[in-house]
Amino acid sequence: MTSRHYLASIGATVLGAFAGLMFACNKAEAAEKIVVDIAWPIQASIGVDDLAAFAETGETTKTLRQALGFSKVNSDTVRGLMTLELGVDIVKLSNALYSKTGENVTNKVAEIITTPSYYESGKALRGALILAGADDGKISVLEVLENYPTQQMFIRVSQIQQLVERVNEVIDELKGLIEE
Repeated sequence: MTSRHYLASIGATVLGAFAGLMFACNKAEAAEKIVVDIAWPIQASIGVDDLAAFAETGETTKTLRQALGFSKVNSDTVRGLMTLELGVDIVKLSNALYSKTGENVTNKVAEIITTPSYYESGKALRGALILAGADDGKISVLEVLENYPTQQMFIRVSQIQQLVERVNEVIDELKGLIEE
């Protein structure tokens, strides 16, 4: 084995160990609650498990019904968006997300979906997207929520329609970046 192959092998091993550590750490810190700003200063907390049940079965909790009602977005649209899967090559996705265009797009979405402190929301979203696609080469909004790297994520419900539009734009732009 040449020294070049040996170094590549070590690099791959270190990268694999790091990815495994990130996955293990992520599961402990994954979003459990989505805090939605219904109308300032009113906020409501929705469990990610409740959103997963809604996406799979259409069942809603009282809080989720209220949030959907306030957002004026059709619940079937939200449900369809949450389960829509996009097949991705994880390396191309990562490269696209960390390009200038990818950072701009995720930062725009991160104005609506934020960390509890509103700090580094774009990075948190990029991390969730990468983690969502890492296990099976597919991402969905539900998987991104389940892989968000903080225990809570904040969503401005009054801007859900804008979020739906931005997510569609992100999907279109990511397809363009990934296919290049």
